Amino acid sequence: MRAPWRQARHSRAFTLLELLVVLVIIGIMVSFAVVSFGVLGGDREAEQEARRLTAILTQARDEAALQGRDLGLRLEPTAYEFMSLEPRRGGWEAIADDDLLRRRELPDGLRMRLWLESREVLLEQPKQESRKTVATPTPQIIVLGSGEIVPFDLEIAREGGGTRWRVAATPEGELLTDSPDAAT
Repeated sequence: MRAPWRQARHSRAFTLLELLVVLVIIGIMVSFAVVSFGVLGGDREAEQEARRLTAILTQARDEAALQGRDLGLRLEPTAYEFMSLEPRRGGWEAIADDDLLRRRELPDGLRMRLWLESREVLLEQPKQESRKTVATPTPQIIVLGSGEIVPFDLEIAREGGGTRWRVAATPEGELLTDSPDAAT
């Protein structure tokens, strides 16, 4: 007979297969949580476009001040482009040769709304006719060669609702990006 302390203890341990199954289940649960947070956590495209526009406007303001030329931002409901004031040619011209200030289209489903001096400005789609027969449009937002920028309030939002993002220039010249929905 064996001594009681020498009897083999049958302890139950986790097998490698059981540990792997638990890790896979945890991984699946975490991925669902991340996906649902991304869906419920706001519209990433609207935020990305608002931050991109703020960064480009900041760079445009710096370039306008360095070069001493006036720039403009022409907005449409789903696109925007920068323009340069060309007094010798008689007005504003779209900037085509600068990759930073080129025309940009918003992703599908996003739209912009603009307010100047607390009044909403109707943003129009460009006419499909040739630019030679139609007068060149003028920008709604002006960036002066002194580095000053006309105060404005711009909203980028998904059509039909969703998270809104705001890009604004204050009278002091500060550029802001935020989500007014975050406060609600």
